[in-house]
Amino acid sequence: MREAFTRRIDDRAARLTACESGMELLAAVRTLAADLVVLDLGTHGLGGLLLVSAVQELAPGLPILAVSATADADGRPLIQKGVPHVILGAERDGELQALVAQLGGRRGVALGAGLR
Repeated sequence: MREAFTRRIDDRAARLTACESGMELLAAVRTLAADLVVLDLGTHGLGGLLLVSAVQELAPGLPILAVSATADADGRPLIQKGVPHVILGAERDGELQALVAQLGGRRGVALGAGLR
């Protein structure tokens, strides 16, 4: 999933910082001026809800786009946590690409955690 997402970001002339783990994502949120966090719900280590809480505390107002390669993941807890953008079955390129373009902002910086 990471390669496909990176290709989509590269095509938009944006900068992507891909993080291998939730801890790496949190370090990046602390140090980079990101416009968007793209969170793979399959991230190893810290769970999706815990990462969302930590990102919201570190960078209030930073948009989070939660994605899952499988359509059977449950996005309701994320929506209840305040993540308005949840894409299940992220192979649907059009929806993911449109949201990244909409949420990406001017600086064009995105962070990804666990994008496989």
